[in-house]
Amino acid sequence: MAQIKQSALDHIQFENVSFQVEGFDTVLKSVDLDFPMDQTVVVQSSNPSHAVHLLQILAGRQEPQAGKVRWSEAGLRDLEDIGALHEVVGCYFESQRPSPDILVSDLLKSSMANESMIQEAVEYFSLRRHLNKKFRELKFETQKLVLMLLPTLKTPQMLILEDPAVGVSEKVFLNYLDWIQLWQRQGHIRHIYMTNNHPVAARHLGATSLFVEDGLIYLDDENEFKKIVHF
Repeated sequence: MAQIKQSALDHIQFENVSFQVEGFDTVLKSVDLDFPMDQTVVVQSSNPSHAVHLLQILAGRQEPQAGKVRWSEAGLRDLEDIGALHEVVGCYFESQRPSPDILVSDLLKSSMANESMIQEAVEYFSLRRHLNKKFRELKFETQKLVLMLLPTLKTPQMLILEDPAVGVSEKVFLNYLDWIQLWQRQGHIRHIYMTNNHPVAARHLGATSLFVEDGLIYLDDENEFKKIVHF
């Protein structure tokens, strides 16, 4: 199995973070929070887009209008070094779509992972027959699998996923979870944050729940809700 140099990401903190999409409800209002680490966390909200915005902030794809987001990895401070952040945080969002004419082989190479890692993934998911196809020639389930596979190929410390079970079969989803667990056993992909709007998939996830409502974050801690907000 390919070995990837490990980085450390042990701590993510919001300091008085606020975020709002212009013309819509406030997503976050003056939130202080030390995020749960070394586990799988499912982010939920009565407005699913709010959960996705939180994931995008955690991934460094969106910047809050106020407050600070701090990562423990040396050099990662307030989104000053996005390149370094993306080395330790991999993500999949439904809005991220490649050129429809890119070959699957080229798309996998775009991850900048080493060739042995790419080949391992190709064999694990039986993708060899698709390598010379254009992305648009794949059925949707295979497209989504390939796109969710990309952020895992450099074995980041944190993986952020928008609705990974939607649009794929239970078998494909379970194979994807098994792939993640292979790397977790080697100390990679330690922290997973995701949204999940698939009721069947929930039974396969031993996850902590985190709720985004009314500008606040509620953390489900041993069946007790804790409100996290800065006054």
